[in-house]
Amino acid sequence: MEAIHYSECDDSHAGHFHTEAAFSQKGFDIRLELATWPSSGTALVETHNSCLIRLLLPSDEPQRTGPTNNQGSFSGDSCAHLKPLGPLLFIPHDTAFHLRHDVCQQKALICLFNPANLGPLAAYRWDWERCIHDSMLNLENRYLHASLQRLADEVAAPGFASPLHTEYLLTSIALELRGKYLGRQPTPTVEGKLSPAQLRQLNELLDAGPEQELSLHQLARLCDMPVRKLSIYFKNTTGVTLRRYAAQARINKAMALLSDPCLLIKQVAYQTGFLNAAAFTAAFRKEVGVTPEQFRSRQ
Repeated sequence: MEAIHYSECDDSHAGHFHTEAAFSQKGFDIRLELATWPSSGTALVETHNSCLIRLLLPSDEPQRTGPTNNQGSFSGDSCAHLKPLGPLLFIPHDTAFHLRHDVCQQKALICLFNPANLGPLAAYRWDWERCIHDSMLNLENRYLHASLQRLADEVAAPGFASPLHTEYLLTSIALELRGKYLGRQPTPTVEGKLSPAQLRQLNELLDAGPEQELSLHQLARLCDMPVRKLSIYFKNTTGVTLRRYAAQARINKAMALLSDPCLLIKQVAYQTGFLNAAAFTAAFRKEVGVTPEQFRSRQ
């Protein structure tokens, strides 16, 4: 991957990396990768303008993937402060990461992305420098784990509207990481635009589902501003109207739910805030160009 620099400290211990599937667009590069280290050793991973998040996946060759003692550190000293690596780890952009690996073979989802290139997330500051923490080496977060597993499934078998689905998942992942590590970071406001805190609150409410269905007047009260001002500020911040964004959020959620074959179309309709399956089908076809049934058949 061009967005990171990976170098073995001893070339005789170099690992072999095989990309099984990949999907790239502006702002992100995602790969299903099989890494094999024939001998133990150390390596340096340097991220540039992209964050890296990795999820270990079940391998097709379990007999070659026994327990490992791979360790890592953000410290400037590659031999000090090493911590065990968990199945899910995160390396912020512009960060040096020291890796000590065993003899092993690991299959993983490797995701490089720049949150500032993900639609409305450009309104946020993504300054990780003072927030780097050892917990990033073993993220115990069920939401992130489930989102990355869905991302792995999408990369392995891309379906209709894969770019939209992928960007939706990455946006959710970025917001979850921000809430954990950057949520209390002060961010200056820009005249005529929503603050990052206001935008995040609106995103969370609009993405929450029918149980949190709120009117435009209620959203305006939550942001402590008139309805017209909220509409103008939202469009200035995101480039789309609030009504349009809310409609897209519902359809994005519907596309994610449609990937679960156990859910009936009417269940997806209800969970995304539609009164019935007919209204859901009409709105989905207008937004995506096909019916929910056709969309599901192309997965």
